Amino acid sequence: MNPRRRLLLTLPALLLTGCGFRLRGAPEWPAELDPLYIGGLGARDPFYLTLVRTLRSAGVELLEARSPDAAELRVLSLRERRRVLSVTGAARISEYELIRTLDAELRLPDADEPLPLGPLRASRVYVFDASAALSRSDREEELARAMDRDLQRMLMLRVQAVMGDRQPAETGP
Repeated sequence: MNPRRRLLLTLPALLLTGCGFRLRGAPEWPAELDPLYIGGLGARDPFYLTLVRTLRSAGVELLEARSPDAAELRVLSLRERRRVLSVTGAARISEYELIRTLDAELRLPDADEPLPLGPLRASRVYVFDASAALSRSDREEELARAMDRDLQRMLMLRVQAVMGDRQPAETGP
């Protein structure tokens, strides 16, 4: 391989590393919210199960029962709805929009009032095929899992932002 071609191939990688680009990783959970109790969801709720898995993989200690010394992430509501987006000329539905909305709050052990975290909203559009009606529920479940992942990521980012806003401002010299 000639040197000019090698330079052309490595130049984009060098430019990306030089500008600070990095792949998006999982949001970090604030250390002051560890341990954490999650309230407002059933223990078998799919959103709860994936949230627990996500937080444990981030190194968060999760409590089984509420504790006065621990922070609490309380899910106030998790709603799902479907909306018709378009209809064919034969008056048949051709597209749906699935919408999941999460409303939550964060209760800190040292605070009197909870910190609102929501509402957070995720949506997906899918084309409805009447000839594949049996696969519709599978497709909707797949989209619901993707929206749950989006909501969890938004929730973690919102927690980071709220906790960052609570940090005392540093004073200059």
